[in-house]
Amino acid sequence: MSREPLSATEQTVPPRLLRSLALLLSLTLSSAGLAAAEPITASSCQRIATGPGPDDMVVQPGSPLRLLISSHDRRNFSRSGDIYVYTPSNNQMVVMTRIGEPEGFRLRPHGMDLVNRNGRWWLYVISHDRELVSDQHSLMVYEVIGETLRFQQQLTTPLLSAPNDVALADNGDIYVTNERLDGASIVEWLFLQRKANVVVYRPGVGWKVAASELAIANGIYIKDRTVWVSQTIGEGLMRYTRRPDGSLGQGVQVTSLSLIDGLSPGPNGHLLATAYPSLIGLGLHWQRQKSHARTEVFEVDPQTQTSTVIFQDSGQNINAVSSAQLVGDRLYLGQLFDPFIMSCPWGGS
Repeated sequence: MSREPLSATEQTVPPRLLRSLALLLSLTLSSAGLAAAEPITASSCQRIATGPGPDDMVVQPGSPLRLLISSHDRRNFSRSGDIYVYTPSNNQMVVMTRIGEPEGFRLRPHGMDLVNRNGRWWLYVISHDRELVSDQHSLMVYEVIGETLRFQQQLTTPLLSAPNDVALADNGDIYVTNERLDGASIVEWLFLQRKANVVVYRPGVGWKVAASELAIANGIYIKDRTVWVSQTIGEGLMRYTRRPDGSLGQGVQVTSLSLIDGLSPGPNGHLLATAYPSLIGLGLHWQRQKSHARTEVFEVDPQTQTSTVIFQDSGQNINAVSSAQLVGDRLYLGQLFDPFIMSCPWGGS
């Protein structure tokens, strides 16, 4: 039986290694939470077409409200990606025009954050090197003007070793999660090493490490002086307090969740966290689109440190959900690889 040609991702990370790593992780870890009586099912949701890999989404409030979506084909990692803008009120999805970028630059977007300063919107986007296993990455800053992104700044540092997600604090500090300390190595994945970190950039001061000893640091969310960080392996969700110098205090484990990815605000002061119940399924789906990767979304109560499953799917309808955004009575779900997001009814909690 013939085999399809190797994609760029397969050439970078051998399939056998991915399967071995996934098996090791799946035998070691599991997603845990308090199952909801009636989680949202994909049969009640609607697909909305995007580019491949709509991994992260940010909400731009206003009239009309919009969602900005990062899109990158991770199965063919060297390819460029795009930022999409979706307007729920008219169901319009548009690829945003980017202007003013450095000559030769190619955007491969991942995590994003959006802030408003004095009536102007600024989008912060992690952009990857042409290979997944690399330590040449950057943080791009754009001004959002309608359906156009006007380049403002490219931030680089050796501390952006394997950036995953970004969050802006109210004083202008920029926090970025690194899933590995050495972005050019896969040893940390293979041996489950706790070397991932969070780095912070303060304008006029520069970069430094804010927190360390994490296991695949992934999503990040900031509320006032509290910083939440998800780990895909390890102790799951961590809570920190911001110090005056931008560093983070001693981390506190919140819930027993593991295998989690994106973080976003939920209702009633809760958090939404996406998760991958099977890393074997995730690795196989990465290699072959027809393989399924089970997926879950949790609503986390930081006060009681409990979690509830609010969405789950076997992968028949959507695979590897990586981000969730609650907008009014709709829950929007992004994913790692396939070219669509989902819009689901939110019944409240």
